[in-house]
Amino acid sequence: MNKLLPSVKSLITLAALLCFLFQASAASAQKVSLSVRNATVKAAIERLQKDYGYSFVIKTKDADVNKKITLDVKNEEIGAVVGKMFAGQNVVSSVEGKMIAIMSAPAKRDAAARASANAVVKGVVKDSAGNPITGATVIVDGTTIGATTDLDGSFSVRIGARTDVRLIVSYLGLKTREVAVDDPARFYEVRLENDNMALDEVVVVGYGQQKRVNVTGAVGTISGKDLNNRPVTNTAAALQGADPSLLLTLGSGSIEGKNYDVKIRGAVSLNSGSPLVLVDGIEASLAQVNPNDIESVSVLKDASACSIYGAKASAGVVLITTKSGKAGTLKVNYNGRYGVSWNTTSTDFITSGYDYVKLTNEFCYPSKGYVGWNYTDEEMQMLYDRRNDKTEHPDRPWVITDSNGKYRYLGNFDWYDYMFKRSRPETEHNISLTGGNDKINYYVSGRYLYREGLFNHGAEDIYNGYSFRTKIAAEVTPWMHYSNNISMEVTDYKYGGYWEQDGSEELNSNGILFNVANNISPTFVPVNPDGTTFVYSNGIQFANSPIASGRGGVFADGRNKNSRKNNYYIITNRVTFDLTRNKDLKLNADYTYRRRDNLGAYRSYPTANTWNATQTAVVDFTNGSIYDFYQEDRYYYNGHVVNAYLDYGHSWGKHNFSAVAGGNFEDFRSSKLSVRQKGSLSEKLSFINMAQGEIERCVESNTAYRTLGYFARANYDYAGKYLFEVSARYDGSSRFAANDRWGFFPSASAGWRISEEKFWEPIKDYVDYFKIRGSYGLVGSDGFNNFSHFTYFDNVNLTGGGSYYFGPSLSSQTQFTSPGVEAYAVVGATWERVKKADIGVDLSLFRQVNITFDYFKDKRERIMLKRGSWPDIMGYWNAVPWGQVGEAENHGIELSLNWSRKFGRDWQIDLRANYTYTQNKFIEYDEPDYPSVWKTRKGKPLDGYRVHGYIAEGLFADEADIAHSAEHQLGSQVRPGDIKYRDVNGDGIINELDEVMISPYGRRPRIQYGFGVNLRWRNWDLGVFFNGSAKRSIYINGIAPFGDDLCNVMSFIAEDYWSESNPNPNAKYPRLGVNANDVKNNSVISTYWLRNGNFLRLKTLELGYNFKFGRVYVNGDNLAVWSPFKLWDPELSWNAYPLSRTVTLGVQLKF
Repeated sequence: MNKLLPSVKSLITLAALLCFLFQASAASAQKVSLSVRNATVKAAIERLQKDYGYSFVIKTKDADVNKKITLDVKNEEIGAVVGKMFAGQNVVSSVEGKMIAIMSAPAKRDAAARASANAVVKGVVKDSAGNPITGATVIVDGTTIGATTDLDGSFSVRIGARTDVRLIVSYLGLKTREVAVDDPARFYEVRLENDNMALDEVVVVGYGQQKRVNVTGAVGTISGKDLNNRPVTNTAAALQGADPSLLLTLGSGSIEGKNYDVKIRGAVSLNSGSPLVLVDGIEASLAQVNPNDIESVSVLKDASACSIYGAKASAGVVLITTKSGKAGTLKVNYNGRYGVSWNTTSTDFITSGYDYVKLTNEFCYPSKGYVGWNYTDEEMQMLYDRRNDKTEHPDRPWVITDSNGKYRYLGNFDWYDYMFKRSRPETEHNISLTGGNDKINYYVSGRYLYREGLFNHGAEDIYNGYSFRTKIAAEVTPWMHYSNNISMEVTDYKYGGYWEQDGSEELNSNGILFNVANNISPTFVPVNPDGTTFVYSNGIQFANSPIASGRGGVFADGRNKNSRKNNYYIITNRVTFDLTRNKDLKLNADYTYRRRDNLGAYRSYPTANTWNATQTAVVDFTNGSIYDFYQEDRYYYNGHVVNAYLDYGHSWGKHNFSAVAGGNFEDFRSSKLSVRQKGSLSEKLSFINMAQGEIERCVESNTAYRTLGYFARANYDYAGKYLFEVSARYDGSSRFAANDRWGFFPSASAGWRISEEKFWEPIKDYVDYFKIRGSYGLVGSDGFNNFSHFTYFDNVNLTGGGSYYFGPSLSSQTQFTSPGVEAYAVVGATWERVKKADIGVDLSLFRQVNITFDYFKDKRERIMLKRGSWPDIMGYWNAVPWGQVGEAENHGIELSLNWSRKFGRDWQIDLRANYTYTQNKFIEYDEPDYPSVWKTRKGKPLDGYRVHGYIAEGLFADEADIAHSAEHQLGSQVRPGDIKYRDVNGDGIINELDEVMISPYGRRPRIQYGFGVNLRWRNWDLGVFFNGSAKRSIYINGIAPFGDDLCNVMSFIAEDYWSESNPNPNAKYPRLGVNANDVKNNSVISTYWLRNGNFLRLKTLELGYNFKFGRVYVNGDNLAVWSPFKLWDPELSWNAYPLSRTVTLGVQLKF
């Protein structure tokens, strides 16, 4: 015991020293809660006396204690609560300990009494605990006259002969106060209360709202102001990097803005990996929300926050709340901008005709025994002479005529520059109107968005988007409120060229750059000297394929016209009834109708005015993909949503209770029809009934889906310190059979605001807010990617089985086609279940720095998988049964930090940063009984978070090296310069049994982060934001340099590849083959192609100037990216529609 005394004394001494150095306050002003409905001031006084022991002394007749008031305040300073009790009365209050005095307000003196030109106002600024504040700003309202408080909080401001003077007193982290100067000779004591906006903000949660300080679940919030200040075209792009848990990856930079993938805290399932997105409580797509309409965004992450939404919330929920009307005179807001976009990166192809022909000839000969191109020695010299001509020289034409009268092509043509624009404009106009009175208010907004796309040819490539929203809220009676919310999104995208664009329309899996990578040589030009469209070259020895499989001519011809149109409507009507006089109990009911109509129209023509393959006649070119047809894809979707729930809230002294209980019904029906017919009668009109030829395609599919759920949530807190929440959802889904249809999903959470305890008071000036919270619960999912409708039905294709022939002879037979089973019903299929746990800490330091930290862990069970262990001898063919036999888990941490501070009168800085780390793995995975453990998925990260492949051990040096190595059986004959792989299992053969996990990281990052700063000086503001990803791998295999018929080649390949003249074992690219089949050994995924995919992106840089009626700004988006990977944008594949780097000039006006 004696040995402990020196340590205890040291701790006591250290604590005393810290208290002395930081001047900690001994106590803070007490906070109280008070809830009265239509009660007298006297009754409110009696409540405070009973609950908190306060004594009131009324020293004036001006105080009306019989006045009726209604108050509902929680955890506010006693002085502020008394002020609200006597609001509108000519009295002031003084609080000293438990004694509260009510006195008459000082009478205003005659203005002449302070008309002296030397009048000076003096005073002191203190915090709520009575401590002087150093560095507070005191400004005379409407002027630049002011002062900063000194070490003891004192100030002195000269007001001169001014009358009706008001002082604006402010200090970062405290509420700004306005003080009326009624007597310059008086000494003013100004007290500023805490103003931690991040803690006071209201957070939107499932079927309600909560103060952030009372939230026990893991909920992230994003303000609409942050999103509105980014001039992006869609909400998905605006959310990127805004919350640490949101992993938003863009599949392409298409101007339609629809190819994106969203994950919250990573993926932990092979099904239902995307979060539920609700806009004003109704499911919608991020691409269908005008970012300028957004008031706030809440990201619900754990079971406590998500479970109330049931079936679709297993991957998290994104709640978007749009702006609403506000009482007052009409206010008009306009936001307009004009921007210019460039590609973030461009794929660099060879543009020297001589270098390209020399390169392809070098690698065609070993495979075929002859060179690839039939250029004569004289023509090769002519190509060499033109090697440095970036444009055609009059003395060195790029197209000549040979002795047979046929064209020969000698160019250095940049096909990427020809087919795709280097820059393109976009413009956007937003306008909103709001106003109303205490009975009815409204909000109306509209947007027009114009963007030009990447294609650069005769046909247009233009996107037009129109958005409209109207919200009306009305008090029909004192106990009944009605609101209406109507939104409309109309998009019209028109483009020319080949109808497949980026694979997103299920037309072709190849990306947009496939068009320039396939069968195009820089020696070619798009238009011949006689004006005919170039299609055939007659220059390839072993083939005479049309340029880009015919697609190059389509681009040059410019006649093809394609479009995708979308109409999307949401109409919501909501009624709220106050069921009790004190409005503690409310009944909410709403009905929503959703309608979506999509039309894809694709008009294909033969390429007109082209020479045939032998250059003997001018014809219209056709092949298997380029011909006269019209295809129309129609899709419609109807949805009905009904919600009805009771909302109750009441407080008894320090006890606060609220509850929500109700039901939700959803009904969705959709239909898709795709028809393609040959032979349209008109080039101007495109309709199915204008076509007279063969109907090549006619496919229709229909879906129907219903869910019914009952939900409840209860919240209780004591004195705002001890917080508890329980919630549950009971859901039924039509996807399951009747006996397996229902699931019960409960959750619970708790929080402790330790900073409200008395023992915390000595350090409250440094850690003014500290809360720990935890949650655990179950969430269900009924979505299975491989079952579009119902899991309990067999999927039978009536013509999908085998064919059988019967008859007396071969010449006289009858064919019978049997049905084919494509999927068998899953007996007993029911809800996929997720167990979610979360432990979090929220704290605030020095009333300036807000920090949130979470550790989370999810375990998903009953994952639907195809039975990998099912033996082939069972004869199931392609209908191998499925079962809910998978399990996976995901865990990680989140950290977010915000810091805000003012410096003097003019400067303010806001810093923010976020960080997320996630890691997942399969716990159970049904797979074959592999002879090698490294083939299994169990215990390894999920797909997309790891890379499986072969371990490369350099390049084969020569035939002897090949002979002394394991036999490579990967699809092509191995030659010197090919990739050598490790024989992992030691059987002397390289095949699929040697595949291992070559990286624990995949394209989806383990780490994502963001950080930014906003600076403000007087009327100027400057903002910058970065976002990045780490522990991320990408692989670049699958790029066949010459495709099948001498395709174009990327420059990085031509600069460093293995050859007999350059037998570099560390070359960036192995041996080049004349076609993909020649180098199959090299195209498999391996460590040779693995690259570090980490990146840091300068997402936003903006400079603005604020004036009385608005703001002007210049903004840059996606301005720069830093990455170890340099070949193309690390977020996309090489052949994807590239991202845009955009510079915008905009104006925001308020009237």
